[in-house]
Amino acid sequence: MIQQNIDFVPLLSMTQEHISSRYAAALTDTNKLSQLRSYIEKFVRDSNYTVEGLTFSELCDKLYSEMAEYSILTKYLGKDRIEEININAWNDIAITYTNGKTEKAKEHFYSPSHAVDIVKRLLHHSGMIIDNSTPMSQGHLPNNTRITALKEPIVDDEIGVSVSIRLLHPSRVNKKEIIKSGNATEKMMDFLCMCLRYGVSTVVAGATSSGKTTLLNALLSTIPNGKRVFTIESGSRELSLVKTRGGKVVNNVVHTLSRPSENETYDITQEDLVVASLRFNPDIVCVGEMRDVECYSAVEASLTGHTVVSTVHAFAADSAHMRIALLCQKRFPIDFKTSLMQAGQAFPIVVYTHKLENNQRKIMDISECEILPNGERLYHTLFRFNITKNEIVNGRYVTEGYFEQPEIMSDNLKRKLLQFGVPQEELNKFLKKGVEYE
Repeated sequence: MIQQNIDFVPLLSMTQEHISSRYAAALTDTNKLSQLRSYIEKFVRDSNYTVEGLTFSELCDKLYSEMAEYSILTKYLGKDRIEEININAWNDIAITYTNGKTEKAKEHFYSPSHAVDIVKRLLHHSGMIIDNSTPMSQGHLPNNTRITALKEPIVDDEIGVSVSIRLLHPSRVNKKEIIKSGNATEKMMDFLCMCLRYGVSTVVAGATSSGKTTLLNALLSTIPNGKRVFTIESGSRELSLVKTRGGKVVNNVVHTLSRPSENETYDITQEDLVVASLRFNPDIVCVGEMRDVECYSAVEASLTGHTVVSTVHAFAADSAHMRIALLCQKRFPIDFKTSLMQAGQAFPIVVYTHKLENNQRKIMDISECEILPNGERLYHTLFRFNITKNEIVNGRYVTEGYFEQPEIMSDNLKRKLLQFGVPQEELNKFLKKGVEYE
């Protein structure tokens, strides 16, 4: 029989129709996926169709991906070096890598309806839906993947669907790697590790992809094995703190995830987990990100003597405390000035992280908030990154700058650290200005 060359899309339609009419169960029963591949191979072989540029095996793989997997998205999902997949439209897909580089994908969907169908399948396999009555869907997929999808009428008909898929990778970056990459100096990291180790609650502020969680993971990995760390994250886990040696766990970590339910009564929220964590006698409670009413519980936990570390979407110190106060107001609306004071008391150390235009991540600012007797907040800039040059050289963005230590910690913070057991010799390292040790 003479082979017939055909375009892929019509062949896909013919294959789907053939298998639907004869082997429908293979399209719906995950236990029969291996049979589906055999049916596809038989149909292609019997029909004698070919697609230019594809071998028989490649053609069958591509048909299988369209019918059982996620089309052009399949090869990107779950990849360690990919951070985000942004579907701006059916014919416009951007891939952001973990090094900060963004590239447009060479492939795209075949039509707006094709994009919608694949995204529906992606969501359906994870118990979520998107349709005319529910044009927005957001949640978590397996393998630590966060997704938000929008379809018409939220986006234009000709767009099909717009989707943000964030691949959350448990961070393996440690303190040494952060220093080596130039994100911070050794003295800055040692200061933050000291504060966390000896009971000073800390919040890391910054925008999405600025390195907040990576820094959090690095700091928490320095906590002595005998200290209990209780982590709380929303939907997907980015923190990875359990240490093993010889097949045995050597540190003391409890990782937890919030979980939504179809019935809100059975939701397990970050707020629920913050409250539950206090019954585990933790040395450190880590709330992966404060974004809602759990912020109030985190502040209360810190104010009642627990060490709390978290992240928040905000800028430097004053902005971070403003954001925390606003989130607390959602649970317990009190005088805003009082909320701001409590935010400063709860999180006296604020770290501001930022991704520069050249994709480098930096700790831009480490500040201490001192609460004065009259309740006012006084900020001390303990460390700072100063930008001296932003230039475009041969089409590449070049940023230069230097770290400095404008101030040293307040007497209040010194007393607190000594009270919680910091050796005087270790504390003395930070009582002289200079971003490097003498």
